[in-house]
Order: sequence, then C-alpha cells, then structure tokens
Amino acid sequence: MPIKVFVDTYVKKCDLKTLNTAFKLGYRILVCEEISEQLVSNENVRIVKKIVISSESTEDLKKQLWRINHKKYFITVEPLSIEVARWSAHDTRIDSIIITPRNIELFDKKQIGIMKHYSKPLEVTLPVLLNEGKAGSLLYRRLRLFASRKIPLIASSMASNWFELIPPYSYIALLETQFDIPRNHAYTSISLTPRVVLSRKEVV
Repeated sequence: MPIKVFVDTYVKKCDLKTLNTAFKLGYRILVCEEISEQLVSNENVRIVKKIVISSESTEDLKKQLWRINHKKYFITVEPLSIEVARWSAHDTRIDSIIITPRNIELFDKKQIGIMKHYSKPLEVTLPVLLNEGKAGSLLYRRLRLFASRKIPLIASSMASNWFELIPPYSYIALLETQFDIPRNHAYTSISLTPRVVLSRKEVV
C-alpha cells in the first residue's frame, strides 16, 4: 500500500456525499457503522463496515463476538468494566479498544501493559478529544502514557455527516499540539496503524 493512505476508522453514517467529501479531504478508506443502501466502494475510497460493541461482562461480549465474522468487519469494543477491558486486549477478533468519558478510568497501568503486550490499538474519537473539564485532563494524561509506551493509536472522527469530517493533517496537528503526541505517532494513527489492522481482513 502507498504510505499516504489515510483512514477514518469510525464514521457513524456513510452516504455518497460523505464518500465524496472524504476523498477530497485525502481519505482513501472509510470504516462506517452505518452504510447507506446501495453505497459501495469505488476506485477512490474503500468502505469497510464497523461494529461497535459496548459491554459490561465478558460473557455478553463473547456472545456478541460469536455472531460476527471478524474477517469481514472492523470490530471495536467499548469496555464498561475491568474484566471486559482486560479480555478485549488479548482477543484477536477485536481490532481496537475505544476510550470514552464513561470508561476512561479503566485504562490503568495494568491495562496499558496488557495492550502493549498484545499490540492492541487504542481508538480515540474527535468528540472525545474535544471534551473539556475533568475528562479532558484525564484523556491528556492517558494518551501521553500510551504514546510513551508506544502502544498503537487509532484516531477517528465519529462523523455523523459529511461536514463533520476533518482533513487528515488537521487531525495530526490536533494530536501533536493539544495532546503532545509525537508527530510520527499522530501520523500513523490515521494511516499505518489502521491499515495494518485492515490488512488482516478480507475486505480491503
């Protein structure tokens, strides 16, 4: 794959205008939670279906994963308990673990150590990055710690419409200037890291 292949790994809804806008901004792959009827990949932008699982128990998580062909979908888990966070770090069917205001405190040093051991990417979305107050300061410290441990990072927009997409280099600048993430780490969060995950799929 070319080096400059930018990926948005979490678009809430993809339609033709979103696809066209993403291409103009520089994205070549979109991972979409909802895909408009009859919308398909074209020569400019590839589309991959995303499934987000929020779970409080490993039993529930396993049941949901059992029903999904992980080779055909990008699977992200939002852990809502320590046990789910720990399990998600080593389950190879799970492509990323997403950090949100309601689970941010689960990402302690032990969780970071497990994710580093299994090279499990941490996913963070634009709305979470823009969160202010206590959650924002906690996120800053967590992201800095993840970056210092060289744990894979995936940044995504969580856009619900075409106008919520942002240019790739703006995303890189946000991570670099507001969260002190090294530029190379910020760059790979929307390029190499998600592409490595997708290379294991049957969809790209």
